[in-house]
Amino acid sequence: MGQKLLELRNFVLAIANGNLDFRVTSRGYLSGALKTLQAHLRHLTWQAQRVASGDYSQRVDFMGEFSEAFNAMVEKLDATVRALRESEARYREMAITDPLTGLHNRRHFFSLAQKEMARALRYGLQIACIMLDLDHFKAVNDTHGHDAGDRVLAMTAHLLKNSLRSVDIAARYGGEEFVVLLPESGRAGAMILAERIRRDLAASQVTINGKNISVTASLGVSHQAPDGEKTANMQHKVEDLVKAADEALYKAKKAGRNQVQNS
Repeated sequence: MGQKLLELRNFVLAIANGNLDFRVTSRGYLSGALKTLQAHLRHLTWQAQRVASGDYSQRVDFMGEFSEAFNAMVEKLDATVRALRESEARYREMAITDPLTGLHNRRHFFSLAQKEMARALRYGLQIACIMLDLDHFKAVNDTHGHDAGDRVLAMTAHLLKNSLRSVDIAARYGGEEFVVLLPESGRAGAMILAERIRRDLAASQVTINGKNISVTASLGVSHQAPDGEKTANMQHKVEDLVKAADEALYKAKKAGRNQVQNS
């Protein structure tokens, strides 16, 4: 009897010190109860490890008030982590998106465009670029106010989104200027798309305080043939493509605006 009590005493001390591997050889009601407690604590330890690894589905139902506290803690952790992930996703989206138009911002455009340029050079694919600038946009702001100008910019972005393929990359380049990268597109296809965008935009209107506001745009198109240097600096290649489209845009402006020119 004395040996059994000593074993149970040592068992209780082991549990109290966090040792859940102590084995009890004696039998009886008290031994059984302590073994059940040990099994519960082992399972609870495993569940805590699962929670630590990100599994917030764990729940305890065998330890009374402790179960309630544990489950409440896990639910709170789950809600906190989900909120943090949602916040992180929002901030990540804000870092790459123009808040007014919902298009990519200029920095993210170049990041995506460099990857597409590398793919085009690696596999010998064509790639094209369109630059778009709203004609006389300052007059819209001066005459109708900046809210009207913002509405025009948002309308232009909406039109671009509806005109492009899912693989195309559109961004607000700055001010009233937009840029579009067209992977696996030749010059002819890019010119057709640019002309359709020009025509659709000229036919669109924004209504402010009962007044209809119409705008036009000048567009420039550039094109990268599939025979470029595969070891080229991707940033420079993208910058050259955008620059060529911008020069074509300038030609459209000089020629009278509301038209498409190519490099």
